[in-house]
Amino acid sequence: MVTPFAADGALDLAAARQVVDFLIAHGVQVLFPAGSTGEGALLTQAEREALAAAVVDQAAGRVPVIVHTGAITTAETVALTRHAQAIGASAASVITPYFFTYDEESVFAHYLAVAQAVPDFPVFVYAFPGNAKNDISPALLARLRAAAPNIAGFKSSNGDLIRFQEYIDAIGPGGVPLCGVDGLMLAALALGSVGQVSGNSNATPELFRRVYDTFRAGDLEAARAAQTAVNRARRALRDGVHLAYFKAALTLRGVPAGRVRAPMRELAPAQIDQLRADLQGLGVL
Repeated sequence: MVTPFAADGALDLAAARQVVDFLIAHGVQVLFPAGSTGEGALLTQAEREALAAAVVDQAAGRVPVIVHTGAITTAETVALTRHAQAIGASAASVITPYFFTYDEESVFAHYLAVAQAVPDFPVFVYAFPGNAKNDISPALLARLRAAAPNIAGFKSSNGDLIRFQEYIDAIGPGGVPLCGVDGLMLAALALGSVGQVSGNSNATPELFRRVYDTFRAGDLEAARAAQTAVNRARRALRDGVHLAYFKAALTLRGVPAGRVRAPMRELAPAQIDQLRADLQGLGVL
């Protein structure tokens, strides 16, 4: 989920609740707040807790909520994960510790501390080496799964399909594989992904749902066509490189998704005009 901000930069929880309703109405089956698309790293701990509570409350049991709780310190990650459990979220997703370079034993100790702090709450390992700098090896994922039974699965935002398949092998039977690279949604489903954690789907959720539904129905030709439409949406939305595209698209669709938080910038008028034309071409506007 995107995180809406008001003109003064404050968190806009009323708008976030409207985004929840829009996504559920358009077929999204699980909500994932405060991740990369949600500008989670730009939120304070108090803001992240307020956002998570608002999303869980607005979802009201209609769909599960996986709260992203990864933070730059283990202590803050544990606190956010405990909060997610306390408010009734379905699970937490934890990105690798970021900015500093950590060895494998440090990353293992971090995840083990988080998982052991909430032993009866599912925790997903979130690998995004392009942004977080530190990666998760398949061997480390297997170690974590063996050491903490509540390590429920993984979210991989790595464009390497071989690595994705290795993660599936590492998480083992009963583990939940999730893909975070929208251009690989169909390919990941074919390998065993059970769902797509998608930033682009804030703006075009029905296109992603079509990939999922046609693949599950066994109609590979239709699924390929649906992935092609998703790829057109990715190009129109700049694939999340500039998060203001997602919020501008939602606003064009009648959902007040608010602004991005500085130092991110808003779109120029010409960019919004082009986005409007692209969305019209995709049939979602």
